[in-house]
Amino acid sequence: MKLNQHIKELFGQAYILGGSPCSGKSTAAARLHAEFDFQAYNVDGREREHLNRSRLGQHPVMFRLSKMTWNEIWSRPVEQQVAEEFDFYRERFEFVMDDLKQYAADDLIVLEGAAYLPELLARVEADSRRVLYLIPTKTFQLHHYSQRSWIHKILQECDDPEQAFANWMERDHLFGQEVQRQAKEFGFRAITVDGGLDIDETYRQVTGYLGLT
Repeated sequence: MKLNQHIKELFGQAYILGGSPCSGKSTAAARLHAEFDFQAYNVDGREREHLNRSRLGQHPVMFRLSKMTWNEIWSRPVEQQVAEEFDFYRERFEFVMDDLKQYAADDLIVLEGAAYLPELLARVEADSRRVLYLIPTKTFQLHHYSQRSWIHKILQECDDPEQAFANWMERDHLFGQEVQRQAKEFGFRAITVDGGLDIDETYRQVTGYLGLT
């Protein structure tokens, strides 16, 4: 990973919400953007572009996943899915850093997404006081994923939709557990999202951890 002073300064000032999917990161980030007038970079919205830019030699996992069907993606052994999810984000981070060059080093920006692994933020020297990981419980994740209409369109393309969904949920659960472990290892904070707090209460918790209250 090649770093320059611009990227280090930007990550040193950015507010970053990471963690497992379906934990409320996007909702909290949108409210931070609106309330504090932060710049916002949507890493999830750039995924297809990044996949299209991947090359087999430099980004083998990204390139291979870009050619797979949904059935092939969710039929892989769960352990393989988890390992390759981390490899995917490691490979992708160079594209994220390239995108972030458009922002001034002193811009106040909110970054949100599963792509911001603790191991990667440690390497770019992100300010741990401005980083928070949100990790949903398995029950919370399953409940809220099931309510997303686009999920069912994906599962319809799988030979065994029920097993594909089970694999998907287990992958994301195990991904979250490893992110939580990494966060502790690298000195970043993580909170568990279990539905015990409503949206406003969760947002206040996030702003409190980030020193914005």
